[in-house]
Amino acid sequence: MRSSFLVAALFFLAGCQNWNVDSNTAKRLDNQANKLVSNKDICLFNEPPADFTHNCDSAYWLNQWIAASEKTWQERKSTIQSFDESPFHILLTYIYTLPNDTPYQDRLRAQLALDKLAASFTPIAAKVIATVAGTQNTHMMELESALVVLEKENTARGEKINVLEKEAVTLRTKIEELLRIEATLMDKSRSTQQ
Repeated sequence: MRSSFLVAALFFLAGCQNWNVDSNTAKRLDNQANKLVSNKDICLFNEPPADFTHNCDSAYWLNQWIAASEKTWQERKSTIQSFDESPFHILLTYIYTLPNDTPYQDRLRAQLALDKLAASFTPIAAKVIATVAGTQNTHMMELESALVVLEKENTARGEKINVLEKEAVTLRTKIEELLRIEATLMDKSRSTQQ
């Protein structure tokens, strides 16, 4: 009886301790949630460049991203070609190159242009862009780059295999010729011995 009570008390205390950890975790998550930014907190620049519209309008930029994802690469590319080198168009070009069907070179060019511009972003804008799009975009470019390297490696190996196959055919032909010569010499040797 006494041991049953002790076991029950231990389970109760262990449950209280786990509940305490869960409430601490919940408090920590609540504190993190309070640190998240709202739409009105995100301005791209403290002092936006001349003719830069929608500086603090993240909904505008998200809508541009959504609109870009609904267009083909050819449609986006023709739009990008009409852009100038202004900060507004650099950011818009970057957004237009985020969808997956964008070729590597165009994606890289837009990323490099944005990286130069990002130095003048507000810290929160730089963090949001890096978190929402930058990391995935960089990862996509790394995968595409690795794919190109693998394709080149496979092509080089395929060419080596073709060369080796031709050498194998040549060697096989030489071996067959040597076997015929050997057979002829063996026949002559037998005929002279008789």
